[in-house]
Amino acid sequence: MFNWKTRGGAALLAIAISALAVPSHAADKLTLMFDWLPSGAHGAWYAGATNGCFADQNLDISLERGFGGVDTITKVASGVADLGMADLGTMMVAAQRTGVPVKALLPIYNDSPASIATLDETIKSIKDLEGRKLVNAPGDSTVLLLPAAMKEAGADFSRVQNEKVDATALFGLLMQGQADAMTTFTTTGAVLRGVAANVGRDLKLIHFGADLDIYGSTIFAGEKIAGNADLVGRFAAAAKCVLEAARENPASAVDALLAAYPEKERDAEMASANAVMDLIFDNDTYRANGFGWNMDKVQRTFKLSLESQGLEPEGDGSVHVRH
Repeated sequence: MFNWKTRGGAALLAIAISALAVPSHAADKLTLMFDWLPSGAHGAWYAGATNGCFADQNLDISLERGFGGVDTITKVASGVADLGMADLGTMMVAAQRTGVPVKALLPIYNDSPASIATLDETIKSIKDLEGRKLVNAPGDSTVLLLPAAMKEAGADFSRVQNEKVDATALFGLLMQGQADAMTTFTTTGAVLRGVAANVGRDLKLIHFGADLDIYGSTIFAGEKIAGNADLVGRFAAAAKCVLEAARENPASAVDALLAAYPEKERDAEMASANAVMDLIFDNDTYRANGFGWNMDKVQRTFKLSLESQGLEPEGDGSVHVRH
């Protein structure tokens, strides 16, 4: 288990990495809560109940929708759920502010999914957002990262006409030409591209999160679960199994999702499932570390996440890793 903290003694987050253990005879029941409504990006976890990935590790995992990453973090910390999925940076900021007792087990998105969606052919990069109208929802984490990304790209976010609107109105405003761009995730954007294509529109995604070189979603647990090395090891093995199985056969993952949510549209969920595979596997971080942590990237995620919300790290701002 690796623990990292800022100097000054304020523990922020521990990253638990355990050797895989031999499964016990009795199945352990666990609840995994997502950060939002499940989509094709989450299909791998639904397939885990039928493809043997959970059973092989003697785990009985129930899956629940979330109501935002912060809410999921709070519920895991309070024991309402055993495991949660949320953005690593969001967890770090929560730990800085409140000392919430959660521990990250393994990375899921090795790149941030933060993106811009646009129908305007003249917007080719985030630099081109200067002087344009950008819409995003209240509480949107993506727009908080955009100033840093634009600064690194040599642009100025203060020149963007940034407007907060209801989340349900974002795509409509873009399609109606009342906004030049909107914030989104690559997984959601892949679905929106299909919707736009159905009416003859070409929606372009600018995945600026990849250029930031920070982590996205992670699986985390409260102190009680994270302190059980055997359980963490078996869950890590199951998680790798479901994600690798979905990489091999994304259609089976979507089938499992649709079995739970038959009202969902298959093509849209396939687009989401394929997009999430890129965030997990198709990047230098995964190629170098697999499902292990790149601690330099952890530190960068922490610092940029604090800066995006106008916070400063305690002490001298350095992140320490102790074995």
